[in-house]
Amino acid sequence: MEEMRAAVCERPHKLTIMDVPKPEPAEGQAVVRVKAAGVCGSDVDGYLGRHPWISHPIILGHECAGVVDGVGPGAAAFGPGEAVVVEPFFVCGRCPNCLRGRYNMCREITIIGHQVPGAFAEYVLIGQRFLHRLPEGVSFEAGALAEPISGALHAVGRCRLGIGDLVAILGCGTIGYFLTQHSVGSGARVLVSEPDARKRRAALDAGALWAVDPEAEDPAQKVMELTGGLGADCVMEAVGDPETIRQSVALARKGGTVLLMGWTGNETDPLDCTRVTLDEMTLLGTMGFAWDFPVTLDLLARGKIDAERIITHRLPLERAEEALQTLHEKRGGVWKVMIVFD
Repeated sequence: MEEMRAAVCERPHKLTIMDVPKPEPAEGQAVVRVKAAGVCGSDVDGYLGRHPWISHPIILGHECAGVVDGVGPGAAAFGPGEAVVVEPFFVCGRCPNCLRGRYNMCREITIIGHQVPGAFAEYVLIGQRFLHRLPEGVSFEAGALAEPISGALHAVGRCRLGIGDLVAILGCGTIGYFLTQHSVGSGARVLVSEPDARKRRAALDAGALWAVDPEAEDPAQKVMELTGGLGADCVMEAVGDPETIRQSVALARKGGTVLLMGWTGNETDPLDCTRVTLDEMTLLGTMGFAWDFPVTLDLLARGKIDAERIITHRLPLERAEEALQTLHEKRGGVWKVMIVFD
């Protein structure tokens, strides 16, 4: 049996580079030779042993792009050597949610790097239906970022923004940055709350009208100043911290929308449910993406999304544990870490 190199998270805080069997594609599947894989906060949670969907041992990693290495029977849409982006799902295709087109809500969903082997390896296995051709002129690294870009696109779509809406985005990490770009693209007026000056600058360059430092200025006060005390039309929480989750409702107007994209992993977090009820707010969650990758790749191909600006660290597979620790400990001005091959 042919083998490949992979970064296997054997248990919490323990990741080992080792030889493992190279995957073989079954009916409708393809094997992709990974060229770039992004390191996500959920990978860090899996490494630390605090992600509810990730058990050990596991090959982490779900943001990736690469080249088709081989296909199984019935996977004729792609051939070896084609550059592709991986949408990291396996779904049943027959449950009520899949049949309604909401395959991200599949009752049997599995995600690479979560329940099945992921992209921190030389090769990854995926169903052909979840492969997308990498557009000409788009790098493998930008292609790997199609996953968080699509997640942010799906989330913004759920908010049904109107032109001129005031959107307050709490946090400008990877997801917050892409939420900003999609919200601006929707015609909204965007305010970003982010303590990192470099990320505030990036948000402004991406079209946000205001970027406040929550450690020096109260975002709620700024929102109320801009709206005459009414509050934001939509608040997007992209930090996953109890304080910003609590703050999200306070920033929203009567009848406004609150999107909780970040999560803490706690069973309960503080939230003003009285205001949500009496002010008829819309409270939204979001899970992944459905039919969003083609739009994302079109935006990348047309230069409508700035992706590579956020990549601050590039490390080889052999330093995957360092990559996870760098993101977790926020070393060296890290924003996005990319594991690169070749």
